[in-house]
Parts: sequence; C-alpha cells; structure tokens
Amino acid sequence: MGTVFVLPDLATSVAPWQNLPVGYRTLQVADYRTLVDASGDFEQLVAETVALVRQLPQPVTLVGHGFGAFLALTVATTQFGRLDRLVLVAPAYQTGSYRTKLTGLHLKGAGRFKTTALDKAVTLALYRTAAHRDLTNQLMHVQCRVDIFCGEQDRAHRQAATDLYHRLLEGHLTTVPQTGATLNEATLRAVGELLR
Repeated sequence: MGTVFVLPDLATSVAPWQNLPVGYRTLQVADYRTLVDASGDFEQLVAETVALVRQLPQPVTLVGHGFGAFLALTVATTQFGRLDRLVLVAPAYQTGSYRTKLTGLHLKGAGRFKTTALDKAVTLALYRTAAHRDLTNQLMHVQCRVDIFCGEQDRAHRQAATDLYHRLLEGHLTTVPQTGATLNEATLRAVGELLR
C-alpha cells in the first residue's frame, strides 16, 4: 500500500491537497494544528513530523509545498532509507530573514487565514523560528528520489529549485508551464500524474 503524506504551505489553503490522486496509496494531509504547539516552534514541529512519519505505513512519499517543502526536506535529512520518494513544490533549502519570507504575509487580515492550516499568530511565529536555516550540508543524507516542481513564471522559486536539483544525488526537476508562485490546477495535476 504505502502512504502519501502532504505537508502544505502555511499561507495557502489546505483544500486543494485533499483530492490529490495518489493511486493505490493512502493520502494523508498534515494537520498542523495537532503538530504545532501554541509557541510555533519549528524544532518542535520537525520532531512531531518525524515521529508521525515513522508511524505511517511504509513506503512513505512526502509531498511538500512552500514552507511544507522546507519541512519535508528537513525531515528527509534525518530519515535515512525510510522515505520512498520526496516531492517538493516551490522548494527552498535555505531560509533567510523571516521578514523577507513574510513579505505581504503580515499584511493579510486574520480572516484570510481561515482556510489555511494555522491562524496568523502561529504562522508568523513558525516562520520566525524557521529563519536563518541552511540545509546545504545535510542534503547528502537525502537518500530517496526527489521530484522538484516549480513554476515557469516563478523566478525566485525556480532559481532555488534549480540549485537544489544540482545539489541532490537523485533529483529530478520539472518546470510547470504557465504557473507562477501560487499553487494552481496545473501544478496539482503534474504532481498527481507523478504519484499515480
């Protein structure tokens, strides 16, 4: 059987991932509300996610988008041989200052976070504790196949995805045409076709 475990981005809706076609595997979308405590500590989130991944029926495919892609990559560096595949959408392997990551995020009203995984305060705290991290030296520990998706019109993520592709042992880069920084139907379709 196996499991596809999705780690969605914190600033986008969780709903599009609920219908991801995964073939004969079981689909499970991460509920950040149960994984993150009120302080929004990134290390605690990583520990909870690792514990959950170890309990899932093998083989496990991790799918991450945006912040979830960074979290999935962090988890993959510690799970030697336990992951079958890693699928990253708009990934990063380095986080800079949290202020640059939050451009526009702090301006959104609290009502905009009703469809996302967490509320605004915890999301901002989580970004803050995940700032200034670099996985460059840990990428050699990722021992599974890594499929990287980025948008053709998304320059920032495309550059990070290309850099990540060159640093991985078994990385595969797919550029989705007519796609920018936001998650859209074309990206979900491309990920779904890969997982079927």
